[in-house]
Amino acid sequence: MLLSITTHKHGDDITVVELAGRVTLGKESGQIETTLIRLLSEGQKKFVIDLAKVDYLDSTGIGRIAYSFGKITQAGAMARVSGAKGLVMDLFRITRLDSVIRFFPDVAAACESLAEPPV
Repeated sequence: MLLSITTHKHGDDITVVELAGRVTLGKESGQIETTLIRLLSEGQKKFVIDLAKVDYLDSTGIGRIAYSFGKITQAGAMARVSGAKGLVMDLFRITRLDSVIRFFPDVAAACESLAEPPV
């Protein structure tokens, strides 16, 4: 399955960006950045990028997610990743992005983290 991106609100102030399918080289993966930049321009400040339905990720996908996190941080917003497992999570560990990006087992845990006051 090609990449599919859907968004929905969790509570009043958290936007969940759900990715499903394959995050690989191609124009579809560019929509991740486009979607997040649009949401930032609309004033959204808290994001959960849900990878629970991502079945494959390549180096381009890793780069797209890392770039998006950079844009979110530059905008003074916050983001978490939820649902990464198996090969997808292994790639974040291998690239050591798991030491920069906060990962959670599910959307609920990620949202709870965003609701906490900053440390």
